[in-house]
Amino acid sequence: MPEESSWVVVCASRGEQRQELLKLSAQYAESAAWLHEDSMGMAEAERWTGQAMEWATEAGDDGMLSWALFRRSQQATTKGNIGQAIGLAQAVQRHERTLTNPMRAAAIQQEAQAYALDGDELTCQRKLDQAHEFAASADGQEDARSGHGDFCTPGYVEIQRANCWLNLSRPDLAVPALERSLAELPCVYQRDRGLTQARLAMTYAGIHEYEEAASQAESSLRIARSSGSGRTLQETVAAINSLAMASNVPAVRGLFDAIKENPGV
Repeated sequence: MPEESSWVVVCASRGEQRQELLKLSAQYAESAAWLHEDSMGMAEAERWTGQAMEWATEAGDDGMLSWALFRRSQQATTKGNIGQAIGLAQAVQRHERTLTNPMRAAAIQQEAQAYALDGDELTCQRKLDQAHEFAASADGQEDARSGHGDFCTPGYVEIQRANCWLNLSRPDLAVPALERSLAELPCVYQRDRGLTQARLAMTYAGIHEYEEAASQAESSLRIARSSGSGRTLQETVAAINSLAMASNVPAVRGLFDAIKENPGV
């Protein structure tokens, strides 16, 4: 929905029609925020999330409001605003009436990620265990068709646990968690697969397992290029750059040669 036309239509509406239009517009705004975030347009992502929150609040759509708060917490985590990330994730959990088990799991694991950035390993792992319980008790399709948070399966929580181990400077624990999670990740989540492989590549590089790192980075690069995901590409480039010190390793040299022959990074 183009921004100018959406404003005009919403402003001109009244009564029950306005309520329904606001709900639909909030959904479009949240989707626009996700697309901007995937393209690394963080300022626009935050603006559209804020718009989704405003429209959802006016419409009385508590489910969408909860989800927009969750997205705000994600954005705060990306920017390193730890206190805000924790506070917003906790605010989501206070909307108990509107939360499905997947939504609750998503909010709790989001809070855990912020604790990891804050160096609080104990609270982080306790929250991840709670999130895993809610995710395991959900009855969704695991392919995002059942509503907000449906992606937050037990496997997804374990991917986030691995990311937390990385932020807690424990790559030795992150590697097995990432490997298990990749094996269990539904095929439909190609962006998540690419991101996970990029992080696994970075982790392998950190423990000097360069051949495995090169293999994961190559696969992640293919996904980033085919999906057009700027976020996946950014993390893949970071993983590839971390291999520069190991350019004498055959697998790494092969990866660099392949990129030179087919530039696009």
